[in-house]
Amino acid sequence: MNLTDSPLLKTLIESAPIGICILNAHSLEAEMVNDKFLAIAGKEKEAILGKLYWESFAEVRAYYEDALLRVVANGESYYADEVSLMLIRNGKEEQVYVTFVYAPVLDEKALVTKIAVWVLENTAQVDERARVSAAREAAEQERDHLYESISQAPAGIAVLSGEELVIELVNTKYQQMLPGRELLGRRFFEALPELVESEIPAVLKEVYRTGKPVEFHEQLVPISETENGPTTDRYFTFTYVPRFNLEGKVDGVFNFSIEVTHTLQSRLKSDQATDNLGQILNMLPASVVVIRGQDLIVEMINDTNLGYWKKSRAEVVGRPFLQILPDLADQPFAGQLRQVMETGEVIDVKESPVLFTMADGTLRETYVDYTYQPLSDLDGNRTGVLVMSFEITDRVLSKRLLEKYVEELATANDQLSISNNKLVKSEARFKFLIQEAPVAIGVLQGREFVVETANEKILQVWGKTRNILGLPLSVALPELHGQPFLGILDQVYTSGEAFYANEIMAMLEHAGELKEIFFNVVYQPVAGLDGAVSDILVVAVDVTEQVNSRKLVEKSEQHFRRLADLVPAKISNALPNGEVTFFNKQWLDFAGMGFEDLRDFGYHQMMHPDEIQAFQNGLAVASQNGVPHISEMRFKNTSGAYIWHLNVASPILDEHGDITMWVGSTTNIQALKEEEQRKSDFVSMLSHELKTPVTSIKGHVQLLLRLLARETSTAFLGKLNSSLSRIDVLLLQLTGLIGDMLDLSRIDAGRMDLKKERFFIDALVTEVVEDFRLSHQQYFFHLDAEAGIEIIADRDRISQVMINLIANAIKYSPSSNVVDIAVALAGDEVLVSIKDYGIGIEKKDQEKVFERFFRVEGQNEKYYSGFGIGLFLVHNIVSRHGGQIAVESERNKGSVFTVHLPVR
Repeated sequence: MNLTDSPLLKTLIESAPIGICILNAHSLEAEMVNDKFLAIAGKEKEAILGKLYWESFAEVRAYYEDALLRVVANGESYYADEVSLMLIRNGKEEQVYVTFVYAPVLDEKALVTKIAVWVLENTAQVDERARVSAAREAAEQERDHLYESISQAPAGIAVLSGEELVIELVNTKYQQMLPGRELLGRRFFEALPELVESEIPAVLKEVYRTGKPVEFHEQLVPISETENGPTTDRYFTFTYVPRFNLEGKVDGVFNFSIEVTHTLQSRLKSDQATDNLGQILNMLPASVVVIRGQDLIVEMINDTNLGYWKKSRAEVVGRPFLQILPDLADQPFAGQLRQVMETGEVIDVKESPVLFTMADGTLRETYVDYTYQPLSDLDGNRTGVLVMSFEITDRVLSKRLLEKYVEELATANDQLSISNNKLVKSEARFKFLIQEAPVAIGVLQGREFVVETANEKILQVWGKTRNILGLPLSVALPELHGQPFLGILDQVYTSGEAFYANEIMAMLEHAGELKEIFFNVVYQPVAGLDGAVSDILVVAVDVTEQVNSRKLVEKSEQHFRRLADLVPAKISNALPNGEVTFFNKQWLDFAGMGFEDLRDFGYHQMMHPDEIQAFQNGLAVASQNGVPHISEMRFKNTSGAYIWHLNVASPILDEHGDITMWVGSTTNIQALKEEEQRKSDFVSMLSHELKTPVTSIKGHVQLLLRLLARETSTAFLGKLNSSLSRIDVLLLQLTGLIGDMLDLSRIDAGRMDLKKERFFIDALVTEVVEDFRLSHQQYFFHLDAEAGIEIIADRDRISQVMINLIANAIKYSPSSNVVDIAVALAGDEVLVSIKDYGIGIEKKDQEKVFERFFRVEGQNEKYYSGFGIGLFLVHNIVSRHGGQIAVESERNKGSVFTVHLPVR
């Protein structure tokens, strides 16, 4: 019979959700092809149908012709999973990924007459996985550059059943926290033995006894990802909530858990970075303050500035400048601040007077050197001013005193020309003034610059003792060679013009070590009796500490700016009242707005309406407790689509526990959400799409069998009956496989429900064995069942367990046709054992046989068909009934699988 003659098969192929092409096994010409196959191939039907298969697909012939010929020769299917092919589709070369099968179709003589080519395109899934993998790798490479780690562990849920706390259910996120553990069906502390010595066993017992939930916040849990592996310190926030049955009694515990190790580490790094920056600023003698906006809001200030203003941090941060210091309204500072933001020009002022009104009404007169530097956002918009100032009140007063002393010295110098009799007295007075001066002063005599006089302060600046008196300066300070000072002094001496310099640098030797010294200096020529320059008066103020402090602040500012540019996540800052002061480039790009527009628009407008209230409630709790609020939420992008993000809003506290600012970190997790949904939808879709036509075929086959039973037996009808019976068996196997796939999907989604009822398990096992005796008459099934054992369970699921175990006993016993089954009561358990005499299981594999997709190989790597999900489902079903399954096996001597089920 020609396959193309069957309308039912033709309809099945044409409506199949995957590509199908039927080839003649002898000529390899295409006899049937569906639209899905043509879409994947990117070719017209006429280019394939009736053509030699390799004529249509010459571009892949060199790779898969041998495989197709082997299928024709030996009748065994060939599988290729997600292989990369360079196909000519729609006239163009295109790389695609496909999963395909060359499946032989046998006639009644078991000869290969047709080849069914089944194809499923995986290009989109492979590309998506590659994209997600690349994005994840890029994010991991950037995380070491951040003070705050953006990576956060998702939450998980586990259900612990009964007083023994058997793990009845875990969701995917919970399993991901312990990827190397087998959890389902095991007692909680058997699966996680590291917790036995902790306080958790006592807590869980108390939750079960009292029915009251218990919560742990950022709890240290030394635990390993793999069983019996080395433990590492990990932190979790988790809750144990009692589960109540219909009678109101506790029958289990829900465990809600989220790993916060990375979050905690990120917060510690952020706190450390903030603390480091704060310590750096607070160690500076310079006053530093950051002012934002036209209202001149104080965003950041260091302790030195607070001390100068005589204010506390609470009185300053977040408030307008002129509200804090109303005395300065009539002084130029507010206008200069706004001018800097408008023009972008730096203002640098020296020795500016600043007047404060004290509480008693008196005026406090101070002097500062200050610089106003504009601050811009990522779009170049000027939004604030960095103010750095040095209080120089003492220096100004000292300068005034110095000027007074210089004036007196000049007067004394003039008196030298009046009378030689007064010389001794004037010289004594001159030396007294120098020694008592609050600044560094020295006198250099003649063009050799002999150190005639030097007070203690200038000796400290030079790093020398009074032993240098009487020595030329070049001898007293030999390190000056190669520096400009001796040349400057000579210029002053020959020109008679004074030299002034601020923050000039000199390398001076102190205690045998060269040090970088900065000072403000005056070289003042002094005339002799003949009117010519005879001496040079040196006056200096050491400003090294101020210069180094300013440089450190400038370096910190540059570092802060670079950090903001490098952060790959969406970062924002806000004042304690919620007013946003900063969005990084990632936020602005996502919103498609500038800073002011996004700030005024309010990023709350970008949130999904369903999540705003929960977010606001979370912020209130975070504000009250001083801990970050972590949530998964959606934000609207420039296209109007809501994108999933992991959002962390962290309050930054001062030493009094008050919030000084908010730091927001928002990471895009849309791809991860879509990938999880895609995996679940694909398995569910594929199973349902395949099950519908298979069920229809099975119905037609069974109808034909019933019709044939009424016909007169002939050789032809006998063969047809045999073939239809074989198709029925194959369809039964396919239906079972699809059922297993659906069960697997239900387990992942947490939707495998049990319909429990009372029944006799010995009767159920007997029914299953009788079915196998009818379908496998060449096998001997020895049943030893104790009668009258009643249990409460899902009868269909327990039947599925027995069928799976007996089928495996047959499958893995190629050299034996004997299977022993026993049912016995042992205390409060019923034991059902299935024993075979087949290939057995090696010791190292016995713990893995219940894992998802694990398959036992035969001798000489013989392949046994199947997907490795049967025993995984068996283990899950038994565990959900509160039971256990054990295996005893020895290589080449067979295996015994024993199911333990509770009688009550």
